[in-house]
Amino acid sequence: MSAFLVALIAGIGAGALYAMLGSGIVVAFRGSGVINFGHGAVAGYTAYSFDELRESGSLYLPWFDPIPEFGFLQTLRINNLPVRIDIFDNVTLAEKPNLAITFIICLLMSAFLGLLMHFLVFRPLRNSPTLGKVIGSIGVFLYLSSMCAVHFGGQNRYDEGFTGFNSTSGAVKNFLGLGGTIPRSNFWLFGAAIVMCVAVWALYRYSRFGIATRAADENEKGAALLGYSPQFLAGANWVLASVTAGVAGILFLHKTQPAQIALFVVGGLGAALFGNLTSIPGATMGGLIIGMIASGGVELTTNSWWPEIIPGDGVRNFMPLLIIILVLYFRGDKLPIRGSISIGRQPRAPTSTNVIIGAIAALGIGLLLSNIFVSKWEAVLTTTIIAIVFMYSLTVLIGFLGQISLVQWTISGLAAYVMIRLMADGTKIRETDFVTNTGWGWPTVLAFIAAIAVAVIFGLLVGLPALRIRGVQLAVVTIAAVIAVESLLLRNPPLMGDGSVSVNPTPSPNWFGQYVGGFNPNTARTDYWKFSLFIIIIAGLIGVGVANLRRGQIGRRFLAIRANERAAAAAGINVANMKLLGFGISSGIAAIAGCMLAYKLPGLQTDQFEIFGGLALLAFAYLGGITTVWGAIVGGCLIAGGLLPEFLGVHFESVDTGLINAVGAIGLVVNAKVTNGEGVALLQTDLAKNTLAALRREPDETEEAEENSNNDTEEVTA
Repeated sequence: MSAFLVALIAGIGAGALYAMLGSGIVVAFRGSGVINFGHGAVAGYTAYSFDELRESGSLYLPWFDPIPEFGFLQTLRINNLPVRIDIFDNVTLAEKPNLAITFIICLLMSAFLGLLMHFLVFRPLRNSPTLGKVIGSIGVFLYLSSMCAVHFGGQNRYDEGFTGFNSTSGAVKNFLGLGGTIPRSNFWLFGAAIVMCVAVWALYRYSRFGIATRAADENEKGAALLGYSPQFLAGANWVLASVTAGVAGILFLHKTQPAQIALFVVGGLGAALFGNLTSIPGATMGGLIIGMIASGGVELTTNSWWPEIIPGDGVRNFMPLLIIILVLYFRGDKLPIRGSISIGRQPRAPTSTNVIIGAIAALGIGLLLSNIFVSKWEAVLTTTIIAIVFMYSLTVLIGFLGQISLVQWTISGLAAYVMIRLMADGTKIRETDFVTNTGWGWPTVLAFIAAIAVAVIFGLLVGLPALRIRGVQLAVVTIAAVIAVESLLLRNPPLMGDGSVSVNPTPSPNWFGQYVGGFNPNTARTDYWKFSLFIIIIAGLIGVGVANLRRGQIGRRFLAIRANERAAAAAGINVANMKLLGFGISSGIAAIAGCMLAYKLPGLQTDQFEIFGGLALLAFAYLGGITTVWGAIVGGCLIAGGLLPEFLGVHFESVDTGLINAVGAIGLVVNAKVTNGEGVALLQTDLAKNTLAALRREPDETEEAEENSNNDTEEVTA
């Protein structure tokens, strides 16, 4: 019991980070009504900036050069956009820049990030539907994470930070006579969280700015009539929220890698919901409670009686999800962001009039490219098609049904791991494999079907909260589920086999005696032609199915629910059943994509199904057009490793994956504002239709229309 109590108290370290992030999320929400999923990415970018200043004296600005220096662009000698400022000179390991000055500079950077988010993202999306605002927030998360990869790389970072935060400076031993040891920095972090809580709470409680913000939060029009600018208040609150994130990131830098701080936003979301998205003290208390319960749960997993199938990391990451679910279940109707029944104009979802012709054309192009491409390009083609298959699942769930789920790519990973576990029989598959996985030795087809069934069941479980919540709340639940599922299910050797924590080898897939894997055993490359043919047929069948789903009665019911749930229920539609059906269909399609990825590669890693990859796929699906089959095809061609980036890489040398994701994040926000999420595919369709209509118009009709227009103008003038 004493060890458990020590673990609970030690949890105030991570809990303090959750509390500070939760306070910032509350600030941003009260100022603008937006839950910022990118809040942790702001903390991570600021932490990276702090460490970079201390190590090299350079400060990287949060953008990239739009005209990179490679390929033929080198010969043009175009002036580049500055991305780095050298602030300190002669920085050495022994003589680092002044800590306070570095801290202030980095907080100014975080404030600058807040202004950019306000003016470039959330202010333009102010009147957008819920999906548009969530997409904008995800765009911030993806963009800043990509900028961290571009500017700072993936190497490990560590900085001792302020006095008292040095983890090597000792620890508190035998705390309160319990016999345990707690890092001294945990108490400093706890104190920092309390100071931030008191300062921000006092600002909102007693200052004129805080009173004006609360007034605008309750009644924006009323605050405007009193002379307060809602946009100024929103911008100021975005700055304040970003500064709190920057403080949290810098103070927690000595505990973890900056790239991981972005993922701690899940605990921050749980803390903010605990505080009802309005209370700073409530968010602080919620963050501390989440951290302490998670730490105590991990301590319980060290006991001999604890079931081995539930790992400690899974327990730690499951706690924020549990708090979020409990808060939304018991207090969801009291939250100020409870999803509205009608959520404004949604993107168009037109029916496909010539499904068979389109399918034949797409299959023909795919088969032609498969016969033309060899080696690397064949692998690029199959990567694109797998992405297209996955994006079909987003088209069904988000485009047709309007349910904002961020966990679908993780469901793909779950299906792939389940299939591998069922197919494995304990024998070594390839000489290069490091792990021999055990399983049940099921036939390929049977394991494929069972994996899809497991994914559908899990998708239905994820869909259960959608019966009670919707919109941004559902996005919060699903983004928390991504972190929990990865550590609780995928990285679980007793459940998924020994390969789940390293490289999980894929057994040879054979359908009716034919090897259909992408890994060519003769060339050791992922370019086997039978797999290309197999995945093209699978993608064609699913594309036809999704198009016909939209044309049929189920698709019309999905769209009715997306537009107005209450009106759909009044029209006799069983909303609950239709939502679960949508989650089931989407999860089944996502499972097929995950299994195809397992067929393509000789082995899988859980990193391939992390949250960044899933959000990048969502970004490009939204950019292509989330509501159409052709939008999924366009989005699949745009992803990192897809046809278009690889084609550009031929002419511009190597295109960095981080830059591709950053461009996708920018396109995500622009698309949400300009096309309302209808994407490139529908814009191209409209352009083609207008062009054909202009070409088909008779000259006499054009002249007559111009003459009528001139006559109308003359009448108005008279």
